[in-house]
Amino acid sequence: MGIEKSRNPASRRLDTWKEIATYFERDIRTVRRWEKDRGLPIHRIPGNGGGTVYAYEEELVVWLRRDPKLPAIDDQPAEIKTERRVRAANLISLWPIAAVMLIVGLALTLLLRDGGAPTGVHDRQAEAFYNAGLYEWQTRTPIGLTHAVSDFKRAIAREPNYAEAYAGLANCYNLLREYATMPPQVAYPLAKAAAERAVALRPTLGQAHAALAFDDFYWARDIRGAEHEFRTAIALEPRDAVIHHWYATFLMTIRESSKALDEIGKAEALDSGSRAILADKALILSHDGKADEAINLLQRLEQAEPTFMSPHQYLSSIYLARGDDRDFLRETRAAADARHDPGAEAISAAAASGYRAGGRDAMFKAMLKVEKQLYARRQVSAYGVALAYAGAGDAESALVMLRTSLARREPDNIALAIDPALDALRGRTQFRSLIEMAGLASHGYAL
Repeated sequence: MGIEKSRNPASRRLDTWKEIATYFERDIRTVRRWEKDRGLPIHRIPGNGGGTVYAYEEELVVWLRRDPKLPAIDDQPAEIKTERRVRAANLISLWPIAAVMLIVGLALTLLLRDGGAPTGVHDRQAEAFYNAGLYEWQTRTPIGLTHAVSDFKRAIAREPNYAEAYAGLANCYNLLREYATMPPQVAYPLAKAAAERAVALRPTLGQAHAALAFDDFYWARDIRGAEHEFRTAIALEPRDAVIHHWYATFLMTIRESSKALDEIGKAEALDSGSRAILADKALILSHDGKADEAINLLQRLEQAEPTFMSPHQYLSSIYLARGDDRDFLRETRAAADARHDPGAEAISAAAASGYRAGGRDAMFKAMLKVEKQLYARRQVSAYGVALAYAGAGDAESALVMLRTSLARREPDNIALAIDPALDALRGRTQFRSLIEMAGLASHGYAL
């Protein structure tokens, strides 16, 4: 969800310390020291312990020109000096074209002044930070999202009116409470503030409206408001895969699965390589009664990207509903590991221990015991405890905890209408009243 586009730098990429050192005609130790002491712009791939690095040639050139402590331009490697001479020659030969482009650019700036700068017209270093944020954001890992927040903030620090960076920041906060352990009461207000700032800077930025829709639905439970923002976003940016993706999961959650499948299909057509879109496509398929198709897709995804949390989490839910307890235990453990959540890891370990001791019933009781302990320490939600009670067959306690969850405005109870773990409760009058409390009885919702 959010902005999920491939980084497309305008310059050559150097993929190892050796390549970076060779570029400067220095040894590796020297360029490492430059990064530490002089801010050499080095990027790192998240999840690799900081060992996998890369740099962009254009950023290195800018860095060389800005740091007064570094060698003068004339002392740069021959490759850079040659590049400068070639660029200078090209500029001299192309000056008439450059003049025309300058005039056109000034005209566009005047035309678009009230709506913000056109896409791509940004401080070069700010745009580099923004692109790095896009890359980190789409990893959907705790460390990747944390790095993305930092990158988007750095872009904003250099260019305070960078609307796209604010939208990216909003999307990070929206996901940090799902893929990491940021509390929702912290994440959602931060996301909403960033999204509102993005809209204020550029009302026509569809990504910002989609971020607002996300918060309207999952935090404020304003279904109509969320749909309005989603439709606005799609009208503004009809070819944005992520907007269609988020709208699809919204439709799934209010039980409009046929529309959800149509929207996720549009998202996939626009970005067929997005693992997040494919994972949520599988989730929508499972809620549409196509569990076998969903399992097949999710298994392929986890084989390709074992540390991506969503396939493990979705498979665990599907396996639990089907009674495939061994598979459920395996996927639950993998999801907890991917999220780096000690509480989830403790629940997973208890489930496995209980299953070994006494099968399915003992598994649920063991999970419930740990869930209650964590709940007492405010480390898990009331909704999570309700699911454990439902699995253990204690419907009355499950309903009590669901009511508590709604009173506390816990974001995860948004799944109340579709969560297969609660299927045994759906015929009860009390459960119907909970659907109304959750704000899911409006907008044509039918039990």
